[in-house]
Amino acid sequence: MKRKSLLAVASLASTLCACGGATDNVGGPVTNIPSSVQLTAGSYTLSVFAQAQGVLRPDDIVQLGSTVFIVYQDNNNLPDGTLAPGAASAQSEVIEFDLNGNILQTFDVPGHPDGLVAYNADTVWVSSNEDANPIVSVIDTKTNALKSLTLDVAALPNGGGLDDMKLINGVVYASASNPTTTFTPTPNLGPYSTDSSGATFAYGVNIGPALYAITLNGDGATFHATPALMSSTPANLLPGNTPVTLNMTDPDSSAIDPHGDLVIDSQQDSELVFVKGVGTAGQTVSVLPLTLYGNPWPVDDVRWSPSSGNSFMLLSDNQQLLVYRIDAAGGFAANQAYSAGQGTLLETNATTGVMVPIYVGMKTPHGLVFVSF
Repeated sequence: MKRKSLLAVASLASTLCACGGATDNVGGPVTNIPSSVQLTAGSYTLSVFAQAQGVLRPDDIVQLGSTVFIVYQDNNNLPDGTLAPGAASAQSEVIEFDLNGNILQTFDVPGHPDGLVAYNADTVWVSSNEDANPIVSVIDTKTNALKSLTLDVAALPNGGGLDDMKLINGVVYASASNPTTTFTPTPNLGPYSTDSSGATFAYGVNIGPALYAITLNGDGATFHATPALMSSTPANLLPGNTPVTLNMTDPDSSAIDPHGDLVIDSQQDSELVFVKGVGTAGQTVSVLPLTLYGNPWPVDDVRWSPSSGNSFMLLSDNQQLLVYRIDAAGGFAANQAYSAGQGTLLETNATTGVMVPIYVGMKTPHGLVFVSF
């Protein structure tokens, strides 16, 4: 996410009511749930799945078979992969857990990791450095070997790095995070998705790539990023299908919706971008503004509950150093969208963009996934 002040969001967050309590934790290390975390709607229970290792911060999560992999960031590594001022060293990790929160394997990964994708039954890809100098690391879960690859050109054309990744039709797509923006786009193709009136664009205009297709080169040391979606492409602004120009100033996390379409969160823009037919000649784009109590509301991850079967939710609270497990009474409703961000976990109406808080009082909820069992 762009490191910008969100004063209006912070003010709104402070007004959210707390009208329920959290349960004692089960599974994972015995850790008390912070008293600030409160249930505000629905029939859910919350417990601690895993506690961070030392001061490492949990972020993205992915399931692979009967285990889950979780990114743990060392904040001595900045989001561009460089060391923080005064830091002598840093070592982030990806940790593999069983479904009860027990550690199985730990993998040292370079830089500031953020995205995870299960490439196949034996392989997990990790993206590091969302602001610049991207790295893709490949974990072979059969041999427990890890190989890190660097970009095959000096810099990405969006001017930033790579964030979350998703696998669709055999292709890994990565968000083009931290793009270079301008307040004097030429030509000016307003109205833009970030401002349907065309009057202003609070964070500038991104005219570069918003999404890349990632391929590993045969040299075993580098990867290639091919633009798969330009931010300046025509789009439909939902729910009314108003023609706009896409303007993703903060491509961040991504998901796959129940229709199999790629969904990218433009975080500071408070938008979900739906890419139908990604990677095909018929690719189309729709943009859904997200609101809480009628106000724009940035989120990090968004996920849909499974269409069938048993599942529980895992949610990482980056600054709290905890990964929560959330269960729904009677099971999660099929294909219900949930979002995490600004201290809240929210049910999300994927048609209107209206969100309802379920839990409030978290610090910085980031990674979100449904675990099937």
